[in-house]
Amino acid sequence: MQAPQRSAERDGVGEHNLPVALTSLVGRARELQAIGEALGRTRLVTLTGPGGVGKTRLALELARRQTARRRDGVWIVDLAAAPGTPDVAAETARVLGVGAAGGTAADDALRRYLRDRDLMLVLDNCEHVIDACAALTAGVLGHCPRVRIMATSRQSLGVVGETVWRLDALGSEDARHLFLGRARERLPGFVPDVESDAVIERLCARLDCLPLAIELAAARLSAMSPAEILAGVEARLGDLSGGARRLPEHHRSVSAAVEWSARLLEPDEQRAFRVLAVFVGGFDAVAARAVAGLSPDLLTRLVDKSLVTVVEQRGGRTRYRLLEAVREHAHERLVEAGEVDDARRQHLRHFSALADVSHAGWPSPRAQALVGELAADYENVRAALEWAADTDPCGARPLLAATRGLFHVLGSADGRRLAELMVQRCPARDRDRANLQIMAGQLAMVLGDGAAARRALEEARLLAAELGEREVEGWACCFAGLVETLGGSIAAARGHLEAARALHGGLAVPSGWARATAALGLTFLIDGEPARARELVEEALAVDVAEDDEWGQGHCNLYLGIIADAEAADPGILTSHYREAVERLRGFRGGPLLPLAMIGQAGVLAARDPARALRVIAAAHALMERTGTGLDPYFAGRVERIRAAAETPLGADAQRVWAAGARLAVDEAIGLAFGTRAPRPAASGGLTEREREVAVLVAEGLSNRQIAARLHVSVRTVESHVRHTLTKLRLVNRTQLARWAHERNQ
Repeated sequence: MQAPQRSAERDGVGEHNLPVALTSLVGRARELQAIGEALGRTRLVTLTGPGGVGKTRLALELARRQTARRRDGVWIVDLAAAPGTPDVAAETARVLGVGAAGGTAADDALRRYLRDRDLMLVLDNCEHVIDACAALTAGVLGHCPRVRIMATSRQSLGVVGETVWRLDALGSEDARHLFLGRARERLPGFVPDVESDAVIERLCARLDCLPLAIELAAARLSAMSPAEILAGVEARLGDLSGGARRLPEHHRSVSAAVEWSARLLEPDEQRAFRVLAVFVGGFDAVAARAVAGLSPDLLTRLVDKSLVTVVEQRGGRTRYRLLEAVREHAHERLVEAGEVDDARRQHLRHFSALADVSHAGWPSPRAQALVGELAADYENVRAALEWAADTDPCGARPLLAATRGLFHVLGSADGRRLAELMVQRCPARDRDRANLQIMAGQLAMVLGDGAAARRALEEARLLAAELGEREVEGWACCFAGLVETLGGSIAAARGHLEAARALHGGLAVPSGWARATAALGLTFLIDGEPARARELVEEALAVDVAEDDEWGQGHCNLYLGIIADAEAADPGILTSHYREAVERLRGFRGGPLLPLAMIGQAGVLAARDPARALRVIAAAHALMERTGTGLDPYFAGRVERIRAAAETPLGADAQRVWAAGARLAVDEAIGLAFGTRAPRPAASGGLTEREREVAVLVAEGLSNRQIAARLHVSVRTVESHVRHTLTKLRLVNRTQLARWAHERNQ
């Protein structure tokens, strides 16, 4: 299942994915005020200027100041981080977590999602895709009246209504302050004498007072005097003033500073520096060592010389990147050295080694862990696969299959496209081909393209049968059955699902058997036989708990909640199942499962608090709209009944309540549905609310069966919670867990 794992933060303001500023912004007070005022008057501002003038840095600062004003967030789309020539609409949709249903173009899906949003987009580094940026911007501004766009580019977009702000170099005094500030980061006691101060002023002037060039020059002050730095820069400017590499004046300044800085590197530093150009969107120290051979000391030296920029820390790991002007230079040197393919092979090899090689489930049981490990490197994984699809599509298939969990969660459209591309380009008829056909079919199903899903899954089934790959055949049958179930063809669905159960049962593939069994239960639910449905889904849930399969437990609890509703069970039982489903499915926000669990809980709320219920339904509907999720007739009918039950008592107020709910963030809506501020608040030791609740009941001396009865969940689910809690707290048994809970509740 796809999930938009955006780098969103909540700072008491709208969501955003803006990186943390690690250095001060020097000399842009006038621009910050004037452009900030312009953003209040106009909906499109483009910052133009030469490379190295600081367009991105200024845009980020302006964007941060907008987070308090934009209810639906501020989102930066780094078009230099996408591999090759990016599809601007598709990349923007991915950053926003917007999916396109089958046959829907990315720009149409974006406009639909943004139609009523109060949001700012920052399109960064537009110059190499200027026409696509202009088309997207014009379409969004024309259809989405509350969206504002800020772009950075070396040229304007040329869109009606655009305010163009050409960013000039710093003033001479600001340039001097920037040089001294960066110099003192390396030499805290640096105070220039009169002669050195004059040299610094001249150096800044020779570099056209461009921030990037000044920062590169200042980085050398720990090893050279200002006069020596000036001499080196002037020598490079002389080399670039004529000949085949004649450049515009400002471009010469930045190019001279970058080239001069790079030429001063030691040979091992030079090689490592140019290899870093293969990274897309940043890297960490582990990747730098594996791909470019950078030891921690070598990486630190490149950071000290301002050729590598520290971006931020994620999960305890510092990430780095090359600024675009620096990356361009490094890539030129990599091409000149004839090392591009070798560097890309190392890049592919590194990310292949990090991938999940297990094929035990769809999505893999390790999907969420894989996302945690590789989410920051999504662009790198995608770039490695794009390159491999062009150079060695057959050899690249194992990496794509191994990272399918990453694409299920972060990029269903990318995953489907790459799977279809490699199936098309690699003629080998083997297990890998069948697996990629299943991946393409499963993602097509998630994206609402049932016809394409049927074709891919049938091809996979036939190939797997031909090869004698019975496990793969079982997965093809399982998903073919689910496609038919969602399409309303119950008889055909049961044929596929029974075949999958037989294949996976005979081969002892627990997750496959459980997936097919739960889907079979769904067919009986749709067919009006809830008792038989419950029996099958509970059998599947027991296996999913034993396998520690989060996704499996999530979808089983969703089905059990709906079944309990059909059997008119106690509302507490329904809530317990829906809460369990939401907790398990939070990491899988694409597809219908999470929003259906939210809507199920809204059905529980509708009778006593219709306004609250309707807000939850609206938020769930907005999530499905964002991710391009469609509903089959059975679930669509159920959603409409729950919505009507909430809307009818509200009368004329329903539209206002719906609009308010549609603007809720997913986590806010989940908290509203279950009466908590957060859907899964962490307690001591990182426990979820439900895990802490189970721990307290263990401390009271209740058995797993008694806890299950108290919480209206299965015994297997309680066993799963106890196991997770012991692992998180590094405890060995229930006695220790009881003591832990007792100590914290005194």
